[in-house]
Amino acid sequence: MGTLDLQPQDTFLQLKQQFQRNSHLSVHRQDFKLQVGDAFKNLNGDAQTLASLGITDGATLVFKDLGPQIGYRTVFLLEYFGPMLFVFFYATRPAFLYGAGAATLPFSRTASLGIACWTIHFVKRELESIFVHRFSRPTMPLSNLFEFCTYYWAFGAVIGYFLCHPAYQGPTSETQILLGVVLFAASECLNCCVHLQLRFLRRKEGSNKRPIPRGVLFSLVSCPNYLFEVLGWIGFSLMTQIFFGYVFTLVGFSQMVKLALQKHKEYCEIYGDEYKKLRRKAILPFLL
Repeated sequence: MGTLDLQPQDTFLQLKQQFQRNSHLSVHRQDFKLQVGDAFKNLNGDAQTLASLGITDGATLVFKDLGPQIGYRTVFLLEYFGPMLFVFFYATRPAFLYGAGAATLPFSRTASLGIACWTIHFVKRELESIFVHRFSRPTMPLSNLFEFCTYYWAFGAVIGYFLCHPAYQGPTSETQILLGVVLFAASECLNCCVHLQLRFLRRKEGSNKRPIPRGVLFSLVSCPNYLFEVLGWIGFSLMTQIFFGYVFTLVGFSQMVKLALQKHKEYCEIYGDEYKKLRRKAILPFLL
């Protein structure tokens, strides 16, 4: 490893590029923390100057190799494709899985609604991944791909199996089905609205700068996109009454709580009292 020749006005990206020339590690694999006493400060924002990040003469940087990387958008496209593929296969080739007689049996109305809602959700997610989302980081560790795909693909395989089964009928209560459909549809629309608002707040791909999200959708929680995602799956579970649909919703909620709490903490750290005085919760209004 050679010496890096940098000035206070140089950017964090320039530091990474020089480090890459010496180490042959892509800038996307590099993670640096600034040691401040016994604590370590995360460093973000490639466009920021070294001086603004507190990197001065005598500063101690701790480096970590993040390992092989893969694009965020690629991960999203792959993880959402699996669940859609499983349900499409079950619905169009029932004889392959359920026996020859299954091909002549029509789906129940609830099954048709469930298949349609499931497909709409994941088509929406694919389109958002291509046209809506803007990412502050271009890549994530390659290992995340297997973790995320296992989660979505496994639940897609299991839920799809029961949803498309010839014996499946769904809830007997028309009120429950209607409630589920309405909750699902409203949540999907509101979730999309949040994603669009977040897109226009991040002016360009790779930017870490984004003003405080405001408006009615953000009035009570920091992450309404996660809130509406959970509500949508609650609606789907009510409509279909499939046990593994509820499990999928519960597991997804537990993961989104972690992400929402992390994002809420970041907002509070970045904007300080300006954000705290808004008195928002992370994901559940008035509770969490």
